[in-house]
Amino acid sequence: MATNAQWIFETTMSMIDELDDEGAADYADTEEYKNRTLAILNVLSGELYPYSDTYRLSEDPKVRPIVSVITDFEGDIGLDDYICKSVMPYGLAAHLLLDENPTAANYFQQRYEELKGALSVGMPSASEDVEDVYSCNPKFSNGIGFEWTTRW
Repeated sequence: MATNAQWIFETTMSMIDELDDEGAADYADTEEYKNRTLAILNVLSGELYPYSDTYRLSEDPKVRPIVSVITDFEGDIGLDDYICKSVMPYGLAAHLLLDENPTAANYFQQRYEELKGALSVGMPSASEDVEDVYSCNPKFSNGIGFEWTTRW
């Protein structure tokens, strides 16, 4: 299931403690937040697109890949679910609280940056042994190491 903007909005409202008494995120008090959400999510999706597993390079090296625009709350965002569920709610919370609660906005922004930084490490991958082609080469060394490089 692809995560949509409504899910991110509801999660963010829960994080910033803006749910009503029944636990709903979409009500009169959160209308201002909802009006700003799609624009903010479009900016965040552009920032996060290079880290997504949906990122595709263009055939033309002069054309920068661009993620699709989020136009409604029910459509697909165009990023993988990990980013949508783990990183985007923090970025949205930071932007929504910027004027209202700078301390909370700072916390959410720091968490967003931390999670975004973790994305740059990349996907987990397998490892393999690397052959050491330089050590103890009898042509350049006496067998102990790199003595030939110690004198200039």
